[in-house]
Amino acid sequence: MAVEQPDRSSTGAPSAHWPARTRRLVEEVCQLCSEWLSGPLRSCLADFDRALHERAANARSHLDQQRYQATRQRLVQEREAFEQRFVGCIHQALLELGSQPAAPQSPARQTLSLLDPIEHEMTAALDQLVARSAARGGPLLVELGYRLAVLIGMPPLESEAMPLGPQAMARAFRDSSAALGLPAEHHLLLLQAVEGKLIDGLAPLHEVVNNHLAAAGILPRLRPFPLPRSPRRPRRTRPLPAAPAPAGESADAPARPSGLRELLTHQRGPRPVPDHARFATTGELDAALAALPQGAAARDLPRRPQRLREALVDQLNAGQPLDAVPLLPSPDADDTLELIARLFDTLRRQLPPAGSAHALLDRVQLPMLRAALADEGFFERREQPARQLLEQLIEAAREWLDGADGSLVAPLEQLLDRLDRESPTPTLHAGLAAELERQVAQQQRRAQATERRHIEAMQGRERLEQARQRAAELLTGLLAKAPPRPALRALLEHAWSDVLALTLLRHGEQSESFARRLVITDQLLGRLPPGNLDALQAEVVAGLQQIGMQGEEANELAQRLIGAGAVMQEGDTAGLTGLAMRLKQRHGPGEAARPAQAQAPVPSAEALRLHQRLSRHSGDWFEFVQADGGRVRRKLAWYSARAARGLFVTRQGQRAGEMSVADLAQAIAAGKVRALPAVNESDLDRAWRALTDSLRQATPMPGARS
Repeated sequence: MAVEQPDRSSTGAPSAHWPARTRRLVEEVCQLCSEWLSGPLRSCLADFDRALHERAANARSHLDQQRYQATRQRLVQEREAFEQRFVGCIHQALLELGSQPAAPQSPARQTLSLLDPIEHEMTAALDQLVARSAARGGPLLVELGYRLAVLIGMPPLESEAMPLGPQAMARAFRDSSAALGLPAEHHLLLLQAVEGKLIDGLAPLHEVVNNHLAAAGILPRLRPFPLPRSPRRPRRTRPLPAAPAPAGESADAPARPSGLRELLTHQRGPRPVPDHARFATTGELDAALAALPQGAAARDLPRRPQRLREALVDQLNAGQPLDAVPLLPSPDADDTLELIARLFDTLRRQLPPAGSAHALLDRVQLPMLRAALADEGFFERREQPARQLLEQLIEAAREWLDGADGSLVAPLEQLLDRLDRESPTPTLHAGLAAELERQVAQQQRRAQATERRHIEAMQGRERLEQARQRAAELLTGLLAKAPPRPALRALLEHAWSDVLALTLLRHGEQSESFARRLVITDQLLGRLPPGNLDALQAEVVAGLQQIGMQGEEANELAQRLIGAGAVMQEGDTAGLTGLAMRLKQRHGPGEAARPAQAQAPVPSAEALRLHQRLSRHSGDWFEFVQADGGRVRRKLAWYSARAARGLFVTRQGQRAGEMSVADLAQAIAAGKVRALPAVNESDLDRAWRALTDSLRQATPMPGARS
């Protein structure tokens, strides 16, 4: 049982005691928060759902997979209630402005749930989240604390008293997520999504509320100023462990620039400003980029930054008099163009060259350039809407276009058309990202259903093979007790054994149906009296029809079996032998022709290690080298520890083939297959890191000799 929460509804001054102007402004701030929080909260839950899907796809057991899927289903049912509870907690905190914080509970009011490790882990995670967010708090939060304090006539608000600070958001998360009833590890996944999408990005909310209060006359000229800082940190007696500095770089060297723009400027130096030129505004740049030619003729334009800039300048100055002051991109716009070009070049190098992702990169580079020019946060904030849309587009193209059924092509084309036509705004990018996420979710559900059908088919085949082996063992024992003629043996081994196997599979070895089939076997062998021949004939025909024989064929074979077990007429031996030969060519139920069993090779040490690993869990991804040198990814959807064979499927859940563990180990040793490690970062994150590293490596150190 959880620790009882204090009743905050009775604390603090009620809103009715405030002046009318204060009540009105607080209500307006509540409305602003409701409108602003809806987008990040939806993104949080979308990230949480995506994380649950990835964990389910890589789950080590079927039970874990079911738990993740159950949480996803509960999320669909409760997501609206979660958002309402979260926003309601923030509203309550705003209405309780100026109230005294609740006193800690006495020991008598506490329960032993504080000793619960799950409760302790969640509390520690929330405390760490608040500490990280508070350390990143900027001047906007300080401004907001002063303005809210003036609004209610209190000293400056900070820490726990701030209704829109990280502490308040953490309380809202805890109160709103408690009703979901999630397992502890799933709760922590949701907390990570909320931190990444919401709590780390509160600055825009603080800016919106500050601007509204300032416009209403609440400290309109307030501007906090940063305190001077020492250029060097004092030495510690016990320094914290850190990564080793590069050769020639001391620990006391000034910090190197971290942002992409700063790194680029530090590497290249400031751009020269031309004389007699006017710099284009953001709107003019966007209009010029939107007017550039489209289609195949200009498809390679984004890959040539200099040519793209020339085309942009031509478009900016189209229709201007010859003696007019030229209109040029500003130095910041030129930096943006260069960074986007470098980022997309890095993406092209790390993505498969023959995939659909390359064509998509050519298509979206100009829209992403427009987005980066319109919002400087594109290079600074990971949660920037256009940046998130680019990440989702790359993943969709790589995972769901190549080798798919084409059902995503038309929706994706419509999305890209809107991206080309409409102005680059956060609302547009967030809406397109939500639509793309919905389309990809449909693809994922279809892929999971297809994969599950293939897995169930493989499991059914394995159960049938086990039933066949057991039926063959029992039949061999019966044949040893009453050895029949060779032709009758062939009929029993190639037809009646399948009847025994199918009965064993459907009803079990201890069932009355299977016991009756064994009695019929003894009657066919002559070990038991046949009794009523018509009834025996009907039962044999019914069994043969269950394995797929047609009426006339089943009747003929039943007569032969019954006749072969009794006194046979002269000349019937030839016909019986011919029938037995035909049955050898017949496929059993649910299988192709049975190949001759080759002697299994001695497994290698690598095959044994691989078998032990795959026996514990499946779901790993492997990369296969094709005959033309291309590479494809395949998922090991199912592995049989008994047969040491696995089923591989495509991303779309389609069957890609079977492979024994010995063959897989041999292919890995030959370099034709490699196991793919689990990745925790997207293609865009890797490209961003590679671009940042390349700029840092190329950036000259201060004081270095040229």
